[in-house]
Amino acid sequence: MGTAKKSIRRRPERFLPTGVQKGYFMLSDAERTVLNKALDKYRPGRSEPIFVGGNKMLKPALRLMTLYRLVIDEIQDGQPVTSYTRWIEAVEVRGAQEQEVYVTFSPRFEHIWLKSKKRLLEYVAQKPANIGLRSQYALRLYDWAKKYASVGTTHITLERLRTVLGLDSATDAHGNVIREAPLAVWANLRQRALDVAIAEINKKTDLHIALAALERSSHRRVTALTLAIKAQTASKGKAAG
Repeated sequence: MGTAKKSIRRRPERFLPTGVQKGYFMLSDAERTVLNKALDKYRPGRSEPIFVGGNKMLKPALRLMTLYRLVIDEIQDGQPVTSYTRWIEAVEVRGAQEQEVYVTFSPRFEHIWLKSKKRLLEYVAQKPANIGLRSQYALRLYDWAKKYASVGTTHITLERLRTVLGLDSATDAHGNVIREAPLAVWANLRQRALDVAIAEINKKTDLHIALAALERSSHRRVTALTLAIKAQTASKGKAAG
């Protein structure tokens, strides 16, 4: 039991599509409160509306239904499938003066709601230092970098970095590539993923990461990186979060 909880705390993305984890941490505190209440009460096969609170829950519930697109990337029957949906399928208000707010999840994605209920709620309950991170790349890089904070500098191949950031290719059960790796060009990967992740981690968490050196092949292609990782005072991360 203890081992499972540590695994959840370190790497919730092992159990959820990356887009679901990213979408969850992009929510405001009010929106996440509504979602957490609904997920906590959610049960397999449940289709009836779930009570989440009084009138103050209405606006964040409506935002969950209308503003935030949830992207779910999965492998189904050996093929990559991307689904676009919303956290909440419907919002219902009961009563005139003492209003009660209810929400409904789409039954099509029951497996996602059940995984979110188990993994995300347990993860948040641990109050990890990366709870304020929004970028999926920052979340992934922080989880990897945390264990190297006492080392100082760490060498990582570009291939391994892609895996850490969730940017490697997808393969089927036979090892055949069924989806090419995104951000294939190093300049794009650095600008749109690595630099974004490092900047957010340095601003919001108890770690400071810097790109110390690049290793290149004879063809000048980047093959590995050296990252300088060190702990910084928690107060800085909390203040920025």
